[in-house]
Amino acid sequence: MLTNGFAYFKGDGAPSLARDAARRGRRYAREVLVSTDGEFRKIEGAPLSGKREVALAFSLEKGGFPLVHGYAGGEFCLLGKGTEGVYGARDALGTRGLWAVKSGPGAGSIASDYRMLEGAALVPPGTAYVKGEAVKAAERREEDAGTPSFEEAAKALASLIDGSVRGRVQGQRRVAVSFSGGLDSSLLALVASRYSDVVLCSAYASGSRDEGQSRRAAALLGLELETGVLDAEALAKGSRGAELPPGEATLMDKALWCIYSTTSALAKRRNARMILLGQLADELFGGYMKYAIKAREEGAGAAEAMMRQDARACADRGFLRDEAACSASCEVRFPYADGRIASFAARLPLDYKIRDGERKAVLRAAALELGLPEELASTPKKAAQFSSGAAKLLGRR
Repeated sequence: MLTNGFAYFKGDGAPSLARDAARRGRRYAREVLVSTDGEFRKIEGAPLSGKREVALAFSLEKGGFPLVHGYAGGEFCLLGKGTEGVYGARDALGTRGLWAVKSGPGAGSIASDYRMLEGAALVPPGTAYVKGEAVKAAERREEDAGTPSFEEAAKALASLIDGSVRGRVQGQRRVAVSFSGGLDSSLLALVASRYSDVVLCSAYASGSRDEGQSRRAAALLGLELETGVLDAEALAKGSRGAELPPGEATLMDKALWCIYSTTSALAKRRNARMILLGQLADELFGGYMKYAIKAREEGAGAAEAMMRQDARACADRGFLRDEAACSASCEVRFPYADGRIASFAARLPLDYKIRDGERKAVLRAAALELGLPEELASTPKKAAQFSSGAAKLLGRR
C-alpha cells in the first residue's frame, strides 16, 4: 500500500492513540484506514476497544502489510509484519521520517510522523526497527571498477538520473516540478517531460532572481509554468502555520517551507498528484561555495567530509521539513536522493565536482548529455531561499 503516512500503536493505550492520530491526519489524507489484524478498513465504526496493537494508514488505496510511505524504489519508510512481529524500516538516505517509542508506555510503537507519537525518537537512516530495537541494515557494496574518465562519469550519471526520474514518474498522468529555473530543477523537468505531462511550479517574491529566471527557463524547455507571488504578509502567515520537525526553526526552514507549500499547492491546482524536488544535488556534487572554500583551505578530504556530513543532515531535518511542506497538497519525490546516484557520486573524485572553479561540474556535463540547453546547464548556483526572495522578506519582519 502506498500511503501518505502510517502509525503502529502498541499497548493498552493503542485504541485512543490511534483515534487521536486519525483526527490529526485527516487534513492531509483523503482516507483513514485502520487494522488490528492485517486487513485494513475505514476507521469509522471499527472495533478497537481492548486491542493492544493497532495500525493506522492515511491512504488513497486499500491493502494490507507492508505499508510503504514514499517511493518503494528508494525513498521510503515502511511498516511490515513478519515472523517476529511488526517491524519498521527507513531508507539509507533518510528521505522519509520514521519515529519510534523506545521505552515506557507504548514502547515499540512506530510512526512515519512524529506528531502521532509522544516521546518518540527519529530512527537513523538505513535502519530497521524490530521488537523495540534499532538494527542497522547491511550496506550494499558496489564493485570497484576504477575511476572513470570525466566524460565517462558524465554519461554514466546522465543514465542514472534518467532512470531515477523515470522510475518515480512513470504511471503518473501529470507531475509537477518545484521550479526555480536553475540547473537542478530544469534537469528534473526536462527528463520528467519525456515520461509524463509536466507542469512547472514556481514561487517567488516580486523582483527576485527567480521571477525572471523561471520564465526564461520554462520558455527554453517549452513547458507550462504556474507561478505564485510571495509577499511579506503571505510569508509571515505561512511561516507561523508551518508544521516543522522538532528543533529550532531557522530562517531558512521557514523560507523553504513557504516556497514548497506554495509550489505544491500550485501543483494540486493543476491536478498533479506528485511534485519533484531537487534536494541533495548540491551535497552530492559540490554545489555550495563553502565546499570550494573548504577544499582550497583544507584540502579535498575536508571538503568531501563536509559534503557527507551535510547529506546526512538532510535526513535529520531537510527531507522531513520539505515533505511536510508538500504533503497537504501532493506526494513529494526527490530524484537526486537515489541510492544509485549517491553511491556513484561517492566514488567520484572531488575534482569532477569542483573543476576549474566550476561547481557541480560533472552534473552540468550530465545535463548536457541529456539535452538540457547550455544556458540552463551553466546557470550559477543560488540557494532557493535567496533566489526566490523569501528569506529577504522574512528577515525584514
